[in-house]
Amino acid sequence: MLRWVAATAIGAVVLSLLWTGSDYANTSLRTAAGEPSQPVEGEPASRVTMAWEADTGPAGLGPVQDHTVVVGEDHGLRGLDPITGVERWHYLRSTALLCDWTAADGVVVAVFRTDAGCNEALALDAGTGQREWYRNVNFAAEISMSSTNQLTVAATPTGVTVLGTTSNGLRWRYDPPENCRISDTVPGDVGVAVTLDCASSASLVLLDGFTGEQRWSGTLPAGAARILTADGVVGVLARDLTGSLQVFDRDGVELVALRDPSLVADEVVQPAAQLLGDRLAVFTGSTLFAVNVQTDAIEWFVPALNLLTLLGSGLLVFDGTDFVQHDLVTGAELRRITVDGPVPPTGGRLDRLGSAIVVSTVEAIAVYR
Repeated sequence: MLRWVAATAIGAVVLSLLWTGSDYANTSLRTAAGEPSQPVEGEPASRVTMAWEADTGPAGLGPVQDHTVVVGEDHGLRGLDPITGVERWHYLRSTALLCDWTAADGVVVAVFRTDAGCNEALALDAGTGQREWYRNVNFAAEISMSSTNQLTVAATPTGVTVLGTTSNGLRWRYDPPENCRISDTVPGDVGVAVTLDCASSASLVLLDGFTGEQRWSGTLPAGAARILTADGVVGVLARDLTGSLQVFDRDGVELVALRDPSLVADEVVQPAAQLLGDRLAVFTGSTLFAVNVQTDAIEWFVPALNLLTLLGSGLLVFDGTDFVQHDLVTGAELRRITVDGPVPPTGGRLDRLGSAIVVSTVEAIAVYR
């Protein structure tokens, strides 16, 4: 009898230790009570102030999904109400570190690191925090996550892995040619664009988003380059002092080839671009300029410390003092929105949720109303 009691007690202790050390016991999941409320549509007021701000951790840009602002931190993710900044949901793991995350299609896909490396991926509903799927992965520590319609891309210098965003299926993998490393990867509606730094050359490759097959390749100037966009066109800006900009259509035809020192991007900022009709609006970190992809001509420059968002028929930027709406065709100032109090963080992007302006960088998020 005593032996049975002792064995039972030992078994209980072992089970308790196993439970305490398990991933389940060290995971805190709080889901929202319901779907997020849709903000009332409207233009920003003529004067705005910071409604709330929050730090964010390992993250790409683009935290606004399903009327929710998603922020990352060392051990997980939180979904915040865009109006109040109050937490709606969270997914936190005390024994794992967040490697990176991305969001699209109303889904947040995150990769966590345990003792075995960046080896666990999961997806959460952006509006409620409910878990959509989970799978084991094998990614390097320098993983960079990005996403577009139905595709989640995990990239490292030695390869690209593409998963489904709304399902955990593996779509395809891409390995660079021998003696080449991947320097940048951006997905978009034309495919997944990849820049390669090879022993004797640099090149741009466009891969089919759903099959991974190479659609075309183009030659780039030697040196570091960043992909600006893969939506509508593929734009690439050199990171050296030459100010080299190249734009290709979805079939690989070069539309723009410019070299101008005024196009140089800031070292500490991720340059980006958005195609609007025939104009590619390019953000360099300190300026926004429009290049006509049909005429290969730069049409205007304006100061901008954050990537644009749309406002009515114009573009909204932050110029270091105020939010400013510019005409898409001429770049002329249409409206100035005065910022009272703390100014927004710079170097990130702008989004709009109803009449609110969301400013996000890789370190902080602030909402202005």
